[in-house]
Amino acid sequence: KARYVCGLLLRQHICSPPSTSAIPPRSAHSKKPSILESMAKVYQAPAKLSIEGGPDAMVDTCKRRFFFTPAFEIYNGVAGLYDYGPVLTAIKANMLSLWRAHFIFEEEMVEIEPTCLNPEEVFITSGHVERFNDVMTKDVVTGECFRLDKYAEEYCDRRLNDPKDKMDAAVRQRLVDLKGKIDGMSPEEMGMIIKEFSLKSPKGNDLSPPFAFNLMFKTSIGPEGTKVGYLRPELAQGIFVNFKKLLNFNGGKMPFAGAATGMAFRNEIAPRGGLLRVREFQLAEIEHFVNPSDKRHPKFERVRDLEVPLFSRERQEANQEPVLMTLGQAVSEGIIDNETLGYFMGRVFLFLRMLGAKFVRFRQHRSKEMAHYAKDCWDAEMLNSAGWLECVGIADRACYDLEVHSRKTGVDMCAYEAFAEPVDEEFLDRKVDKTLLGKAFKKDSAKVTKYLSAEISPEKALALEKALAANGSAPLALPDGTTVEIQRAMAQFSLQTRKVTGRSYTPSVVEPSFGVGRILWCVLEQTYYVRASEEEVQVDKSKPAKGEKRAGFALPARIAPYKVAICPLMVKPELTVHIPELSAAFSAAMISFKVDDTGAPIGRRYARTDELGVPFAVTVDYTTNADSTVTVRERDSCTQVRVPKAEVVECISKLCNSQLTWAQMQEKFPEQKAEAAEKVGR
Repeated sequence: KARYVCGLLLRQHICSPPSTSAIPPRSAHSKKPSILESMAKVYQAPAKLSIEGGPDAMVDTCKRRFFFTPAFEIYNGVAGLYDYGPVLTAIKANMLSLWRAHFIFEEEMVEIEPTCLNPEEVFITSGHVERFNDVMTKDVVTGECFRLDKYAEEYCDRRLNDPKDKMDAAVRQRLVDLKGKIDGMSPEEMGMIIKEFSLKSPKGNDLSPPFAFNLMFKTSIGPEGTKVGYLRPELAQGIFVNFKKLLNFNGGKMPFAGAATGMAFRNEIAPRGGLLRVREFQLAEIEHFVNPSDKRHPKFERVRDLEVPLFSRERQEANQEPVLMTLGQAVSEGIIDNETLGYFMGRVFLFLRMLGAKFVRFRQHRSKEMAHYAKDCWDAEMLNSAGWLECVGIADRACYDLEVHSRKTGVDMCAYEAFAEPVDEEFLDRKVDKTLLGKAFKKDSAKVTKYLSAEISPEKALALEKALAANGSAPLALPDGTTVEIQRAMAQFSLQTRKVTGRSYTPSVVEPSFGVGRILWCVLEQTYYVRASEEEVQVDKSKPAKGEKRAGFALPARIAPYKVAICPLMVKPELTVHIPELSAAFSAAMISFKVDDTGAPIGRRYARTDELGVPFAVTVDYTTNADSTVTVRERDSCTQVRVPKAEVVECISKLCNSQLTWAQMQEKFPEQKAEAAEKVGR
């Protein structure tokens, strides 16, 4: 295991250790793509997801089947607030269950449930009160508010995609560059954009000078109204403040990860896009604590050869397309900073694919986007009808969070690393005479003593020692700006050597943060399909005509809201008598199901379950009474097989858990030819 012992400067460098990669990481300001990037295959993907009938058709399906609805709709609703209906609630629960299995169980993470309401001190320390802002502007006449980065981005898109806009090449290039760089611009820089392009509000009015708007919901805690609190905009701080307890619960072993799921709240300036930009939303966050001098990951080999689309900051700044590259190549080349970050990127990619996502890429934050303390940040973006959208942020936050909370509270936030063999370490020996300092500085003696005993850096201490040895006294500048005169007898500093068997260090944090609602929305768009009926109009005019289109969602069985629909072929007592028995069997096996024993034709009922994303349907017909078999229909192919009733629950369970494929079902059981009335939606 790599060791990093640097004596006096150990603490100073603990958050910026040397890379363990074979090739050092490139500078965040490097402009030239790497050799491997230049040779890699370009990732081919559309700029926007094409949805048959347009995104409104999918939204209409979701609203009609009560996937979601605007909250308080009978009171005309509130922008940015939505209620999930039975379908999306079930999909979300299944997705979070899969998330726990894929991350928490696999990595042996420790999950907690922090509070939604946080005291102000926490967010002052973390920097949220000062920096958790979006840049806002207003229509000076109507007072309507706009998030300026998105408003300017839409302006660029509108002009670039308008064939009637006869701009010259220089203006077009300027718009392309601006669109790629507007994230992370300061209010002052955005103000210059308003002037450069004479931006107006949608009603043609002037826009106000841009200003920072804090997105946190502020409230008071307690009846006195004197204690300020905020609704959390993220889950991370609840994990950070409990770090020491989590470390002890984990037996002091490093590395390890804390995890949490729950609601977060952001007072979005201009919520829009359905579930994509809302004011109350679900997050799932992981804080992986790791030794900053050794960010290798023991399971990295499992994802080393996984090929993923990478959109590095260099390719963004050069207006080049993302490339396909293995995670092993990206880490060794320094495109991804370290193995732990790369490992979680791989796990995130696999998770999103398990949800049914077809278009996923990783976009690296440019230097202006990253927090000053961050080592490297990537967003897992998913394609939807509006373009690429950040759905998971994967960031190496270095030691910042634990250090600021430790400084503020005085609580130790360190882990301990035991060395295999004792090593020699240089340290600064400080001898401070508190009695002399007390007599000399009286009321200021405490701060002088504290600074000399613990806070002065090794470099400054040795410089002070040199001055004291030469002159017998020396001026000392304190952190508050005051200067005092230190006498020779008051302090003495020297370098000493000692044997050490281990060291304490502040862990770095690698954080994957999942926007659950955004992921759900993108999965719905990417799995949505429309297909036409093959059947002519029958005597029953309620049946769809040939050419009529039926919508559905090709959701993986693992996250489908119901795994199986149970239907009698017709609503007849001799057929419906089997429904309670099948329902009880699926319920006992904890397989979610939905009974559809309405009087609609069976083909129409199949189409209705397809709209909910239900992957399988079990149908009781007259043959069931004869030989105790039922038909099992698969949603995407619309093919059916005949299965003994006693085996159907086990088969559905194995299909949903990927222990059995539909092709294997077709090999094992006889095909059931669908009648004309059953082919609706094929």
